[in-house]
Amino acid sequence: MKTRAAAVSALKALASFQKGQVWRIGDLNLAVTSVGKTLVHHRRYTIHPRGIQTTLTSKSNLRKYLMNGNAVLVAE
Repeated sequence: MKTRAAAVSALKALASFQKGQVWRIGDLNLAVTSVGKTLVHHRRYTIHPRGIQTTLTSKSNLRKYLMNGNAVLVAE
């Protein structure tokens, strides 16, 4: 697993969120489904999903959430 510094540098290198990105935070996956001007639609699900939660969040809040959770970009 990447260190926090590596995760922070990966997120800083990411200019913006793109549709189709999948981030892994522990056993939780976060898939970006739609990107607007200031908001991002994303789905959070575990490796074995029972239900998928769709959420609308600002780009800055999502970036902070991913940095605090040591997220790793799995797929673009």
